[in-house]
Amino acid sequence: MVTISQRRQGLLFVLVGPAGVGKNEIMKQVLPRIGNLRQLPTATTRPIRASELHGREHLFVSRLEFQKLIETNALIEWQTVHDELYGMPRATVEQAIANEEDLIADIEVLGATYLRSLYPDNSVLIFIQPPSLDELNKRMAKRGESPEQIAKRLRRVDMEMQYAPLCDYLITNEKLDEASEILYAIVLAERSHRALLNLRVERNLPRHKFVYATMVIPMFNGEVLCHDHEPHFPTSYPTHGEFPHEAALRALRNEIGITPSTDYLSKTPLDSFILPAALDTVVQEHFQQVVFIYLYAMSERIMPPEHWTWTPCREAALPQTVLDILDEQKRLMPEGLS
Repeated sequence: MVTISQRRQGLLFVLVGPAGVGKNEIMKQVLPRIGNLRQLPTATTRPIRASELHGREHLFVSRLEFQKLIETNALIEWQTVHDELYGMPRATVEQAIANEEDLIADIEVLGATYLRSLYPDNSVLIFIQPPSLDELNKRMAKRGESPEQIAKRLRRVDMEMQYAPLCDYLITNEKLDEASEILYAIVLAERSHRALLNLRVERNLPRHKFVYATMVIPMFNGEVLCHDHEPHFPTSYPTHGEFPHEAALRALRNEIGITPSTDYLSKTPLDSFILPAALDTVVQEHFQQVVFIYLYAMSERIMPPEHWTWTPCREAALPQTVLDILDEQKRLMPEGLS
């Protein structure tokens, strides 16, 4: 049975970046286009702007009210940014996650870091950067900020820009429409990924990733060449751009010292890819290992290298799928496998 805690629940889309880069403008373009996504109103002591509504972008409170939120543990985290207080309401976030409701918010970098540490499976961090610092300066001036305010914000930019490589996505806000389209695509992609992860949970598969390995079984006249310890057969991990059967041949060269050929692989060619004889899976806590299993018909019974021995097929630790193949296709296999 799948429990709620196993599923990837509500997502927290966190926009991070320097003040004046246009995070809220991008959000405003995307929010009307996507259902079940709302802005997380963070608590703040800064004055409300003409374009804002209380409870939509922020919960605008006094310093005394903010202090009470801290004392009652009503905030997940809080920070001082440009002499104003900002905090994240705990109840809003936790209820949204539990109800599989998605939130989006503009959060400063330190708060975003802490949020991810608390909700690593739910947080999606998106760094918004300006096309240049000159452009950022112009945007701040356009918002009506004084030269002193702009200078104070720019002093923080270097620290904020260093955070960009730690995020999940990067958007350069040169043109608002283009930046908004990228954010829109990110939200849709993450929701699709969440559906896939939840499907894996329902099928009792690991949520995070697959690791691919290749195992090749050297065979001759009803015997297989086995190693004393696991893995009992030549095993390797395909490198970038390497087909699984190529990794199998590499394992034979490296582990038993022969010069292998694709001619001796039990195979069904498919263009340049040779299908494995069987697939096996090993489920670990954080990943699922998928093993491509190849059978290799040796042209002769070689002298086993140290720690390797020839063992009858029925006495070797062969996967059941391989034993079934040997039973069903014995007469079709090359002479060395019969």
